[in-house]
Amino acid sequence: MKKVIITLALILAAGSMFAQEVEKGSKQRWRNFETNRFIDNWELSVGAGAQTFHLLKFSDYTGHTINPEGFGKDITLLPVDITIGKWVTPIVGARLAFTHGGLLDPLTNYGAVRPGKDSVQALNYSYWSIHADAMINLTNWICRYKADRFYNAILFLGVGYSKATVDGGKNDGENRREFVVPIGLINRFRLCDAWTFNIELRDQLSRPQLLYGNADLPNKSIVGNLLTATAGFTWKFSKVRHFNAYTPIDKSLYDNRISALEKDLQNANEQNAEYQKQNAEYQKQIERYKQQLSDKEKELQEALRKAAKNSLDLDDVTLSVFFTIGSAEISEKNTINIKYMADVIKASDKTYTITGYADATTGSEAFNMDLSQQRAEAVYNTLIDAGVDSSKLKVDYKGCTIQPFDKDYLNRVAIIK
Repeated sequence: MKKVIITLALILAAGSMFAQEVEKGSKQRWRNFETNRFIDNWELSVGAGAQTFHLLKFSDYTGHTINPEGFGKDITLLPVDITIGKWVTPIVGARLAFTHGGLLDPLTNYGAVRPGKDSVQALNYSYWSIHADAMINLTNWICRYKADRFYNAILFLGVGYSKATVDGGKNDGENRREFVVPIGLINRFRLCDAWTFNIELRDQLSRPQLLYGNADLPNKSIVGNLLTATAGFTWKFSKVRHFNAYTPIDKSLYDNRISALEKDLQNANEQNAEYQKQNAEYQKQIERYKQQLSDKEKELQEALRKAAKNSLDLDDVTLSVFFTIGSAEISEKNTINIKYMADVIKASDKTYTITGYADATTGSEAFNMDLSQQRAEAVYNTLIDAGVDSSKLKVDYKGCTIQPFDKDYLNRVAIIK
């Protein structure tokens, strides 16, 4: 029995969780309402009322009752219903229900069912049933959802399991079990946001053996009907008790916009490919221009060398680079002159000698020898920096042993020749 109860509970919970798999704000909608979270829209109901049991004969498809003494002779009071339910949308919900009650033996009044018996012993039954029901709010379905509507009609259909225990007679204590199918209507009247008053009308269909056991019945195509009417209250205990409406979005607008963006992207990719192709052509042109420029520079240098050779006797060109006392530093003006001399040397086929000197009136011979060497090497380095091939240059230094000029300050010099 425990396995059956657990199975029914899992069916109800799994169905509700499946429907609530998508959180609030998602695109899963039904009839223009958002699907709330799993913890939202739960409710607890309690009710009590009256019930009766009768048989319906379906063998002739007329639904004719076989109660010989009339319908409702075995009414009993205070069946108790306890249910817990959840609404997935304003229209669709599910619940798990437990019912407990008692009944008089229906055969007490249906003497014709037991032919040949002068009297019928009255028996009592206590029973319980548990069932999982699917609910549809007809009012919200037909009239659209309204959170503060006073009245709602809710249709339900389920499946469950029931057990009846005999009290009295030779079968005292006997347990009878059957599967049941409850169907009915809940009339719900709003009291406030959290509470409603309910009147539920229910028919629980089962095989008659639930109460009759192995008693002989006039026809096998008979269904037992446990009719119940209860009144009670429902408490909506979840923090969120209502549903939010939404305006349907015209998806075609977004599809059109996406198509336009995709087309723009395609055009941009095509333009980019064309730009890449053009850029490759431009790079090729730049390389050609660089090569042409290099060729022009070579032609210009060759023309310069030929012009210099034709206009000057290069063997007779000399340059004197003068220094300040005690220094081998080349001034800006001398640097410019040396660069001009570098062009002449590069255009010539000859080898040039750079000779350094020092003033004999200042410093010792040893100091002046080192100073003249430094002056010759300074000129040499400047010519090399200007692009002169080192194979065309020689370095020499005389110190103060030779004075090329007749004035002391003019002998602070390096001569290129």
